[in-house]
Amino acid sequence: MKAIKSFIHAISYSARLVYQTSGITVVFFFILKIVSASFPLFSAFLLKFLLDILTADMPDMANVMLCIVLYIAALVTSQGINSFINVLQNSIESKADQGYFINLYTKLSSLPMSFIDSSDGRNILDEMSCLNNVASNLIINMFDVISVFYTFCVAFVTLVRYNIWFSLLLIILTVPGTIMDFVLLKKARELRQKSAPDIRKFSYYRWMLADPWPAKDVRMYDLTEPIKERYSSLLSEILIRGGVAAFIAFVVLQALAGLCTIGNAALYVGFAFSLSASLQRIKQVLFLEFADTRELTETVLRFENIQCAEENKGIRRLERFESLEFDDVYFKYPMTDNYILSGASFILNRGDKLSLVGINGSGKSTIIKLMLGLYEIDSGRILINGYPMSDYDIKDIRKLFSALFQNFVQYPLTLRDNIALSDYSRADKDSEIIEALVQSGLYDDIKPKLKNGLDSYMSRNFDDNGTELSKGQWQKAALSRAYFKNAQIVIFDEPSAALDAEAEDRIFRNFEEISGNKTGIMISHRISAARISNKIIVLDGGKIVESGRHEELVSAGGLYSRLYNLQKEKYTAKEAE
Repeated sequence: MKAIKSFIHAISYSARLVYQTSGITVVFFFILKIVSASFPLFSAFLLKFLLDILTADMPDMANVMLCIVLYIAALVTSQGINSFINVLQNSIESKADQGYFINLYTKLSSLPMSFIDSSDGRNILDEMSCLNNVASNLIINMFDVISVFYTFCVAFVTLVRYNIWFSLLLIILTVPGTIMDFVLLKKARELRQKSAPDIRKFSYYRWMLADPWPAKDVRMYDLTEPIKERYSSLLSEILIRGGVAAFIAFVVLQALAGLCTIGNAALYVGFAFSLSASLQRIKQVLFLEFADTRELTETVLRFENIQCAEENKGIRRLERFESLEFDDVYFKYPMTDNYILSGASFILNRGDKLSLVGINGSGKSTIIKLMLGLYEIDSGRILINGYPMSDYDIKDIRKLFSALFQNFVQYPLTLRDNIALSDYSRADKDSEIIEALVQSGLYDDIKPKLKNGLDSYMSRNFDDNGTELSKGQWQKAALSRAYFKNAQIVIFDEPSAALDAEAEDRIFRNFEEISGNKTGIMISHRISAARISNKIIVLDGGKIVESGRHEELVSAGGLYSRLYNLQKEKYTAKEAE
């Protein structure tokens, strides 16, 4: 019963998806499937009448020609309808596939970051990303089952009218082989599922070899695709064909004895093959659908039942940033026990230049994620302009910020798209895009390589003439994207990690030159960079252990002073070498 319920739920899900994307076309497609399934039956009856006419004592040539014309017309029409069915099916499946991913990404965009960051969430997303074909093809395959079942019923009723006992014998002899084949398919599927982890690993290796980025690092390894095993059973085939052979032998003997016409013999033999083939097709499709739909249903149900993050629509308008305050904030990541932040409290005012300092894992980047509303705090308050974040629309909050994250994205799009993605409504502002590129130092680097100006692609994924960037240049592109947004608060999260000394110095100067209504937040392992900030917060183990200006913290002799002197000694030693 559980399998049946899962099957029904999956059919319902697939039907909604297909109808949502293709509408009434699906109904037309189903009607054509039934019509197409009728042509072989109609042709078999025409062949029967033709043979009966030809074997008569006085053949009526007019009827012979009529049967031949109708047979050829049925054959041509059937081919035309089948071609049209294939076109419709490709269109329906393509639209359903697109609709599936649109629904997936729409739901994903509303899920909390805690889901995306969790291993369970990533597993569900991986499964959902691989089930699009099952979701889009399921209802199409069920149409196939219905049309095949229709063929089976017509063939069986016709054979029963001829001889009920041999028709039942045909079914009885066919079923055991079908059941055995069903069991073998199930065993083969279980084996494939058991080896699925290894197959995923090999798929990853194939990606490494095929993708230009990692391929050059793994050419020394001889990775090959996993061998696909196929299973077949001679015994099950003999059992399935045995029933058909026995029935054919009976019909031939009846015809030789003059108990049925040659036309009827041909009709019954053809229908016997149709009945056996229908059983086989129904078995194959239903087994695969039952197996796949259980996985589809369980995964889709889990995904659909995940609660979306509640969007703060807010009651207050947020147009101008004045202050941001962390008030005794505690936070730990979902499914963990250790607090990343423990009682963090500080105030950031408009125009401040704030540096967050601390060793890895101290909570620096977490503070940024909480500012952006990517996670909900466990306790305490985060206030903007003196009011809780929940009082504002989260979209308005994020408009305040422009960020360069340590793990920046490399978009294989045009240079224009790469920069304007931070504010695409201004994508046509060439001068502003170029200004952002100049500010990061990227424009002078790549200007000679831009064959199509700002519309040149930044990789060869979509254009063989695309420009390939180095890691440092990609970071400058991400930095330009942050500049282009022209937000009131600019965040630099380890902005110099992949840059040379000159580019690094330019970033620190730009950060220092942020003026007027601009507010800056920087996370950097270069402790000396913090001296350009008027506020420095030192974190250790999720707690704010020090705060103040550079000179104050160096004189205090605390953690900041130790980190600063340690780096100072290291750079002094390098210069001496």
